[in-house]
Amino acid sequence: MPAFYHIFQILDQPMMLVRVTKETTTIHETNEAFCRLSGYKQEQLKSASLDLLINSHLPCDSGQHFTQETVLTTFKQDEIPVHVEFRTLTVTDHDDANYALIIFEDKSEFALDEPLTAINQVHDSAKRLKMWMAKRDISANQMASATNISMQTISKLRNGHIKKPSRLTAELIAAELQVAVSDIWPEVRNGR
Repeated sequence: MPAFYHIFQILDQPMMLVRVTKETTTIHETNEAFCRLSGYKQEQLKSASLDLLINSHLPCDSGQHFTQETVLTTFKQDEIPVHVEFRTLTVTDHDDANYALIIFEDKSEFALDEPLTAINQVHDSAKRLKMWMAKRDISANQMASATNISMQTISKLRNGHIKKPSRLTAELIAAELQVAVSDIWPEVRNGR
């Protein structure tokens, strides 16, 4: 899972990887964005029960994909309303435990006033493109196929070898990612 861990840590969307057995659901890994949201440090959460954070417990069936509104209890015992997306992963370990990714979206008033805009705070367009593609779960091959842009061009954009794509290329990629062109390349103008 090295590639997964890299994406997991680079995205600024609060996420955690959980280990699901028949008896328990424990926290396997969290990213920095989740630690900022919850107030916990990664080492405090490692192997902790999910009940520590979420009162209305999620189903333990790791074969499900679902979304749910719930409450996250922070380190300071504050309760934050969150939207949770639970996604199973096709990874099992030696004792038949399964793994799932839980993605959190802060629904508190503070978050609505000042949303987490970490992707937009990244100044490197190549990194922003990688982050949006990871967030939308679109591979370079899928992007090339969906937009009819060569794989070579997609690769050069992702690696920063092309800093400013043509307007058409930028619009095709942004449309596939369901974002504005300026969310990836602020210097490329939207419109005709």
